[in-house]
Amino acid sequence: MRPGTGRIPVNKGTLDPRFTYPMRSRGKSFSYYMMPSAFWSGIMAVLLFVPSSGYPSVSLSGTDLLIHAVLFGIWGFLTAQGFYKQAYWPVLRFYRGFAVLIIGVLWAVALEAVQGFLLWERSAGLEDYVADIVGVLLGMLIFERLVRLSRQRQ
Repeated sequence: MRPGTGRIPVNKGTLDPRFTYPMRSRGKSFSYYMMPSAFWSGIMAVLLFVPSSGYPSVSLSGTDLLIHAVLFGIWGFLTAQGFYKQAYWPVLRFYRGFAVLIIGVLWAVALEAVQGFLLWERSAGLEDYVADIVGVLLGMLIFERLVRLSRQRQ
C-alpha cells in the first residue's frame, strides 16, 4: 500500500481483460438475486401460518393442496431464477435444479412441521408435503423450460 493513498497498487499488465471475474460478471450480489425468493418465502410463511378460519371457505375438495402447490411453485420458480442469475457461486447456477429441490424439501418440511406441531388451528399431512414438492418441481421445470426456449431463440 502506498503511504497516504489508502490504495494497493496493482500492476495492470497482470490482469487479463478477457477474464470475467465471477463476483462481478453480472454486477449484483447473490442476495440481490435471491430477494424475490426470500420475500415470497415470507409471504408463504404468513399465508400458511394464518388459521384456516381466516380464509374464505371453499367447498371444492383439494383446494388446499392446489394452494400449497401454487405457493411452492412460485417459490421454486423464483429460487431457480435467483440461482440462475447470480454469479457468486457458479456451482449453484450449474446445479440449480438439485439445490432448489433440496432447499424446497427442507422448506416444506419446516413449514409443515410448524403447522402441525406449533399451530393448534392448522394441521400437516402427507398430502401437503407431496403438494409442496410437486409445486417446487413444477415451478422449477417451468423456469428451466423458459431458459431452454430463450437459448433456442438466440
